[in-house]
Amino acid sequence: GCLSARHVAAECARYELERGIANKSTYWVVFELLLRDFFRLFAAKHGDDIFKLNGTLGDRARESHPNSRPWRFDRKIFEAWTAGRTGYPLGDANMR
Repeated sequence: GCLSARHVAAECARYELERGIANKSTYWVVFELLLRDFFRLFAAKHGDDIFKLNGTLGDRARESHPNSRPWRFDRKIFEAWTAGRTGYPLGDANMR
């Protein structure tokens, strides 16, 4: 069967109320459900733009947008990325 995110979040809240304490485990379960839904809805909104070089910004990525970055290839940076050793924990964890 399937459990909805709403049901799981409600059960976490009930669990905490019954025991009179919130804990890290239930917090992270609910947080991960929220994150999952955020990215699912973000992908639904932006479609395959999330996989393009300029991402969801499109042409604005090369203009004056605060998140714009110049693109260049650097072998050292590429190798650090492929080895999961960029210094950005979330990115590194996903590459290992």
